[in-house]
Amino acid sequence: MRVFGAENIPKTGPIVLAATHPNSFLDAMLIGSALSRPTHFLARGDAFNHATAAKILGSLNMLPIYRLSEGKENLSKNNETFDACQAILEANQIVLIFAEGISENNWELRTLKKGTARIAKKAWMSESDSKNLQIIPVGITYEHYQGEGKNILINFGKPIHKEAYNYQKNEAMFVKELNEDLCKNFEELAYINKDMSTSKEDYQFFSFRFNRLVNHSKLSGAQIINNLKIDTKESLNRSYPSFIKATLLFWPFYLFCKWLAPKIVKQKIFLDSIIYGLFLILWPLYLVILGLTLQLIFHFI
Repeated sequence: MRVFGAENIPKTGPIVLAATHPNSFLDAMLIGSALSRPTHFLARGDAFNHATAAKILGSLNMLPIYRLSEGKENLSKNNETFDACQAILEANQIVLIFAEGISENNWELRTLKKGTARIAKKAWMSESDSKNLQIIPVGITYEHYQGEGKNILINFGKPIHKEAYNYQKNEAMFVKELNEDLCKNFEELAYINKDMSTSKEDYQFFSFRFNRLVNHSKLSGAQIINNLKIDTKESLNRSYPSFIKATLLFWPFYLFCKWLAPKIVKQKIFLDSIIYGLFLILWPLYLVILGLTLQLIFHFI
């Protein structure tokens, strides 16, 4: 994973991170790991349906946001979440929202929702410290979504300020203008191609170029995205000696997590997140088992 533009995030003050959303909960975990400041995350509401899950997710600074598909009766609960976001911003902290509202494992940019504009307007019209809110666009690009060994690029863009908008009068126009600006930023910060698919020949060239640019170049994040957009065919002479060596240690554990993840959740969009979570939780146990196994082997040798 390579991260660019983290210097665009102010050390203090209220911040909304408006990000693309290609890979479910994993997007929030990776963005959070790239930040030095505590961050609160907006997550799909149906994950909070059970009281125990809601308590655990809440302890991880996650807030529920409900969509119409999760029940019309739940939409009113979003008011509580937006009030909570306002309180977080008044405390000069960070809120992460995924501007598309939904997550899909592809390289397409979906229609942006109203959530980012709604949070921003409430903050900017306040008399509290939240009126100094800055919006930071965030683009996430994955090499692929299924399987091990993926490269990931995270780009934090330049801040968006309230002075550029007439948010006090025409709310519909404000939502439209802010979302248009976010879309322009996302196109510079993330690789967006609605026609890209892992089943197509072009994907092999994209994957090869992405791996080379992320791991073997000194280009900036924006320059990497621009190079990915170039329509050229390159020789696919891939070599992964270091990757193979590292994988030998992880492979048995990874295969176990990959086997277990679909038994925990059926929807493919969550598999990467569940596998990542299993790695974090079970890694100490795996090291103990691995150590004991090696001791036995060396004992009998």
